[in-house]
Amino acid sequence: MNALRPAWSVLAVLSCVLSSTGALGAEAPWAVVLGQDAMAPELSTKLAALKKDRAFAWVKPAKGFPKVMAAKALPGLPAEQQFAVLGVCGTKEEAEGAVALVQPWAQDASVQQLTGTAALSCPTPNALKSPLKADAKAEATHPFPDAPGLVLTEHRLNPRTVMECKSSDLLLRVAQGPAVLAEVLMKGRCVGPCTPEAQAQAKERVLALQAQAKQGSTTAELLLKDSATSCMARDAHVKKVLTDLGMPMAVVAIGSPIVSQKKPDGVLMAPGCGKLVESPYLTEPGSGDLTLMEVVADQPGPEAWRRFNVSTAGQHMAHLAWNARKCEWEQDDAEPEGQDM
Repeated sequence: MNALRPAWSVLAVLSCVLSSTGALGAEAPWAVVLGQDAMAPELSTKLAALKKDRAFAWVKPAKGFPKVMAAKALPGLPAEQQFAVLGVCGTKEEAEGAVALVQPWAQDASVQQLTGTAALSCPTPNALKSPLKADAKAEATHPFPDAPGLVLTEHRLNPRTVMECKSSDLLLRVAQGPAVLAEVLMKGRCVGPCTPEAQAQAKERVLALQAQAKQGSTTAELLLKDSATSCMARDAHVKKVLTDLGMPMAVVAIGSPIVSQKKPDGVLMAPGCGKLVESPYLTEPGSGDLTLMEVVADQPGPEAWRRFNVSTAGQHMAHLAWNARKCEWEQDDAEPEGQDM
């Protein structure tokens, strides 16, 4: 028969349990920390910068948050420190879900468990009321590499047919579980001669241009390259997703695959200001293959998404810089010095 455990040993074990959970059987709360510093003004400046970038667009903080708090209000965190706090959650899972909502713009954000009680003020997702349509077809899902739980999704919807043209819309979404945080619908359309009458006229025009071209007209030859006799789809398609800058950036081609002599226009669709922001056009008809697109930041680190170069197959295409006031990426005229694209 085993000897009875000394009373002091039982008390020691119970003390450890209580200190880590706050109460027997209950998990100690978790703080969502955006930064810490010995001086509160530094943290206030940090919060102001995050608000300027609309880093909190995907969360609903509790009243009064985010704010700077002293360590004495956050038992268990380093003493003599100040903390920029987004909120305090009851479980680690809730805290990690909250920090993911701001991590694309605040990559040093973290969750830290307290050793005592604290008033709960856990943020919740700022979700859109936007249910998927019945005809929506999921095509791909891309995770955020630095914000677990966040995904960029592709859906194809609103299919339609006009003569020989089959067109549809592209829906891009940012979501966390069932919560839709941002979305953009890129509408497709049918272009060219899309009625029997228009097609008959187009064929007559092509015959006339062919006759002129046989007689040596270079103008007619050029016009023939841009002449279409069929109704064609001009849809948006994701060609590639880049995650080099810490978040999924979709390379979207906008054009008609039927027109073989032209390459489609291309844009980047990337998260910014709590929405999906479209870059300026990165290609002109006839330029490079969008599946070979790459991005390289001016400076590595959490600010990489602010300024970066875009290239295709090693050839420089554009330099994009984030304008927080306008909430958009703007294209610079020249490639920054020191970048070998």
